[in-house]
Parts: sequence; C-alpha cells; structure tokens
Amino acid sequence: MKVVFGSVPKDSGTFTFYRNVRPELEKLGISLYCVSVGAVQKGLWQDEYADDNCVLLAPNHHRVKTLSKVFVDWCIANKIDFVMGINSEPILSAIPHLPRSIKAVSRCANAFDHGYKITMSGRERLMAIFALTPRLRDDLISKYGADPELMHLIPNGIDPSPYDQLRRDSGADSNVLSIGFLGRLEHVQKGVMHIPSIVEELMKRKIPFHLTIAGKGKDCQRLETALQQAILDGQVSMIGALPPNEVPEFLTEQDIFLFPSHFEGCPNALLEAMMAGCVSMSWVINGITDFVLRDGNTGFLFETGDYRGIAERIGKLDKDRRLVSQLGINSAKEARDRFTPERTAKAYFEVLKTLMDSDLPEVAVKPWSKFKGDPNFKHFGDPWMPRSWQFWLKKHLKRTTALW
Repeated sequence: MKVVFGSVPKDSGTFTFYRNVRPELEKLGISLYCVSVGAVQKGLWQDEYADDNCVLLAPNHHRVKTLSKVFVDWCIANKIDFVMGINSEPILSAIPHLPRSIKAVSRCANAFDHGYKITMSGRERLMAIFALTPRLRDDLISKYGADPELMHLIPNGIDPSPYDQLRRDSGADSNVLSIGFLGRLEHVQKGVMHIPSIVEELMKRKIPFHLTIAGKGKDCQRLETALQQAILDGQVSMIGALPPNEVPEFLTEQDIFLFPSHFEGCPNALLEAMMAGCVSMSWVINGITDFVLRDGNTGFLFETGDYRGIAERIGKLDKDRRLVSQLGINSAKEARDRFTPERTAKAYFEVLKTLMDSDLPEVAVKPWSKFKGDPNFKHFGDPWMPRSWQFWLKKHLKRTTALW
C-alpha cells in the first residue's frame, strides 16, 4: 500500500507527524511518501530533515495546473493508492482529477478556519477524514459539513525510545524548579507573550525557579525585551531553536513545561513533554488540551490569562517535590499508553486497509480542461498576475523589509 502525504521536510509539527509515523507504517506494509510540489515548496524544503521517501516534484515551476498535472502523473507512475493532501495547494487542487484507482483521504491538524477548509478540499472524493482531537472532529461536522461516518479520531504519536534512554532527575534534590518552554516564538497561536506575566507572578512569590525557553520566531526579540530583567537576574535563559535530536534531553531536564498556546491541533510539544515526564501547565483549549491532559493527574489546566493560578500551582509543587515526581511518572505513563507512533500507525492502517476494498464515491473524474485551483488558497495578484511573478515579488519584498 502506498500513501502520499502532501507536505515539506522542515521543522514543523506536520512533518514531525510524518517522521514519527512513517517507520511504524512501514512495518505494517504501508509506504508513506512526503511529496512536495513546485518552486514555493522547494523554498521551504530543508535537506537536513528529508529522508529517502521525501520527493520534490517540478521544483522550478509555479503554475498550479502544471504542478497538479505533474503530481497526478507521478502518482500514476508510482502506483499510489491513497493521497492525503494536507496543506499542499497543487496536491489539493489535483484531487478532482485523480484517476479512480487513487483514493483521497484528509487529515485535520489545526483548529482554525483555513485548516478546516483545506481538510474538506475535494470533499466529493474523500473516503475518510482523520481528526487529531475531539475539537477538530466536532468542528468539522458541525461547522464545515463533514460526514460523521467519514470521521476517524486518531491523535499524534511520539516515539518514546529517545526518552527511555535518558534518566530523569525529578528535581527532588534541587532547590530550584526547572521550567521549560519549547516551540515557535510567536504570540498569535503559541501565546508566548503570556510568559513574561507568568515569570512576574513567580518572582513576586519568590518561588525558586529557572525558566529555559527553546525556540525561534517572529516574536523572539519582543519576548526577550519583556524578559530582560529576569534574564539579567539569571532566572530565564533563551537558547534558540533545538534540532529534533536534542529535544528529548532538553525536556527530560525540566520539571515543569509551560504550554500557553491559544489554539492547536494535537500539539506535539505537549505530547513530547508528557513523554519526558514533565508536569505540564496549559490553558484550557476545549477538546484539545483537556483531551491530552488530565487536570491534576498528568498536568494542570487553567483559563487563558490565569497567571496567578499558574504561579500558585508552581509554588505548591515547589513545596512538594514528591508530588512533582509522581505527576511526572503519571504523565510519562499516560503518553506511552495513548500517544505512541505504533498506536497511531495501527489506527491508520485499520482504516486504510478497509478503504482498499471499498468502492469510490460515485463522482466523475474531472478533465483537465475544467481545472480550477483550490479556492482555499488566495494569493496577492490572483488572477491577473502569474504565480512566478507573485513568487518573485514576495521574495524581493521580504528581502527589502529585512534590510529596513
């Protein structure tokens, strides 16, 4: 069985899913290919993340119809069974033109409008929709017209083996609690500008702690400025982005993990923190963080902006290091029971195996003469400016802005 996953090898949650689940699917007889198409995705491609099943098609082309045709031809030549378009405009645009020998499925990984809309791209051809959390499943059904019979709830999985090889120090013998944050340093989704207020509340209470922030992003300088005094006082460190192989060691060194995101899908960083045995502190994101964490057992949930509540909880943990250790044990066990690539791969395998023997929806394959790009992707200059010009203009505007 051969499955296309429309993404790009780079530092992202989407590619992390591919990297984690591909080896387990291989054991079950499924070859998963990460397929990138066109010049735009070539610009996002990072060689250090690519593996043997990562494929880049038409790297010098921009026209969506051309890219979609190249993709379909590649699928036919390589006898692909399933296409999962994810967030690739050329692949999602190609779904109505796939031959009937190739079946379409989709995967929803983010709780925002565009993410939901592209999950439903090519809906007439979709034979299954995979949702990572109950919130994503329920929103797709109630707000975007997804057929409940097509829905399958399958969360992400994190490989436990790198964490099993590391010895966790619970912090019981330390006077200072180790607190960590790992993720993209931007506020709209990841909520990083909540961190200075949490730090302020901790310092007010004279709680002994050290916070280490790992990541990069557009709000890095803004965050560093807001934390300047705490950094000078030695209570906060900002260490930049970590390569994937250093994440387990970083998380295993933390007692507490801060997760201040405003919206997510099934957050890998939170699953990784659980796998490492951290006690996670998160805002409540209904159907997402309350699906991953069990409040008071594997971590703690707070209403968004409850800085005082987080600080008070950390203060209580500071006085009860045995509880820190027990909660960490609970967290690591829960992660291994619910969120491993093996469990994820088996769930996908069962669905795809059933679909292999199922008939396609009674929808005609669209001829290329009726091609229309996926309407969920809009670009400056559409439809009068060629995509190659748009790409050139965007590239040079970005370069000019950086010089300013």
